[in-house]
Amino acid sequence: HLGYGRVIDKTIKPARSQEPVSQDPFNCYVLDDDTVWTEFYHTRDGYLLRFPGLADFDVTIDGSQVVAYPAKGTDEATIEHLYINQLVPLALSRQGQPAFHASVVTLGGSAIAFLGHSGTGKSTLAASFALNGEMFLTDDALLVEESDEGCRVRPSHASLRLWSDSVEAIVGNDIQKAGPISYSDKAQLLAGEALAFCNESQPLAGAYVLEQRSVSSVLIRELTGLDRYMAWLGNSFLLDVVDNDLLARHFDWTHRISGNVPTFALDFPRDYDILPEVRAAIREHAGALA
Repeated sequence: HLGYGRVIDKTIKPARSQEPVSQDPFNCYVLDDDTVWTEFYHTRDGYLLRFPGLADFDVTIDGSQVVAYPAKGTDEATIEHLYINQLVPLALSRQGQPAFHASVVTLGGSAIAFLGHSGTGKSTLAASFALNGEMFLTDDALLVEESDEGCRVRPSHASLRLWSDSVEAIVGNDIQKAGPISYSDKAQLLAGEALAFCNESQPLAGAYVLEQRSVSSVLIRELTGLDRYMAWLGNSFLLDVVDNDLLARHFDWTHRISGNVPTFALDFPRDYDILPEVRAAIREHAGALA
């Protein structure tokens, strides 16, 4: 499997029970309702990533190979979704590829990224642009390619995931959907003529970090210094958070990227009717930036 330009070998094994692990996880991802989403363990040859009730994934120490062990009852679509949206960016981080939690769209011949945690509206905003004259490059993982000319964004898989209310409000019924996955009610929308996808890397002109305050209009403010750095660091993928060498490299690339990409906080009322105004404000702001 080509992981955004880097090779990751994927193998899917037969389903098996998730037996207790004889050590404590060195890291956990926990959802807003305190449900454990992912447990991270060290193994002799690398890492075990457990998604309770769904699957276990073994990852080699260099991030080049991933082996999936579905839990009993987990379907193939769920395994593929976990692999693409979770395992690939985490494994690539182990390979030295900067990876951040963001949605990205084209705008004025470049790309802009929307960073933010789950539920802040990144995918809805990206879909809104892609349905109105622009294209999207990624929905979940922003993979940054560094060069002397600046940062570029690699495209990922050609689909977006939205909750049903967002689909009903801004998409309609003309967009092709992938099959459902077992752990989420989000619809996976496939790119096509209406939902435009960009399959070539693009220069990254700027980034907007989505906030969720109580506001009555579209607000954009520049982030500088530590706030800017922490916005990128807080939205990054990192497989091993206790490996000092990997942490140092991760902090270094986050510092470089946050320093090279103009970054802004973005907030707006979460009302579908205001999305055209939000797009217009971002177009104007990004145009002045360019």
